[in-house]
Amino acid sequence: MPYLVNHQVKIHFQQLGEGPPLVLQHGFSDSISGWYEAGWVKRLGRHFRLIMIDARGHGLSDKPHAPDAYDLSHRVDDVLTVIDTLGLERVHFLGYSMGGWIGLGLAQAAPHRLLSLTLGGIHPYGQDMSPYRRGVAHGMDDWAKLVQQAAEGRIPASTLQRIRANDPQALAAAVARDRPALKGPWNQLRCPCLLFAGTHDPLLPQVERFSHELPEAQLVRIEDADHTQAFFKPARLVPTLLELLQLSKGHV
Repeated sequence: MPYLVNHQVKIHFQQLGEGPPLVLQHGFSDSISGWYEAGWVKRLGRHFRLIMIDARGHGLSDKPHAPDAYDLSHRVDDVLTVIDTLGLERVHFLGYSMGGWIGLGLAQAAPHRLLSLTLGGIHPYGQDMSPYRRGVAHGMDDWAKLVQQAAEGRIPASTLQRIRANDPQALAAAVARDRPALKGPWNQLRCPCLLFAGTHDPLLPQVERFSHELPEAQLVRIEDADHTQAFFKPARLVPTLLELLQLSKGHV
């Protein structure tokens, strides 16, 4: 299992497949395994060289307990360190929820490294993270129950088991601070962009707003899905994502 160390934090990543490089960055309390379980790897591995990263605090990466360790700049640097180590100048990026937040940071800090940007269930206008802080305050069993309730029970038992295995102190540190608004300038981001969110996701209006600020953006609404469930419906997004790949060839 490949690892690298970024400023004393060990980051775990995996590679699979051949083709244009696509970085996959998971959401809060998930890991690389989620991309397999939800079917993304099966649908994308035939078309891309997948580079899947366990975000700090998650999966097999190190799990610092200090909130400072989860500054967005550090999370972005983790991604850049992985792709630099692999000798990649530019990559496609797909991030969901927290992973999309990292993608926004990457687009802000290093837009020249992106071939395309796909973000699910996220926007750049800032976010109150207190519901997450309350959710993890009493341990991972309670957090798993909240996730299951929010998804109306429509997530795999294996996902809940993985959520329960998280380090509660690391996850608490990861959401110890609210997400500040990111300024962009988004209207100057020239790589093809794809945004998606569930039609029952309370963040959808902000995602729709953001789609109008990106000159190269497409928006996909995942029908009959909330914030958690949208991740488990890759079949709805992958055809549009493959079209985006074709479009991005004109931007290389």
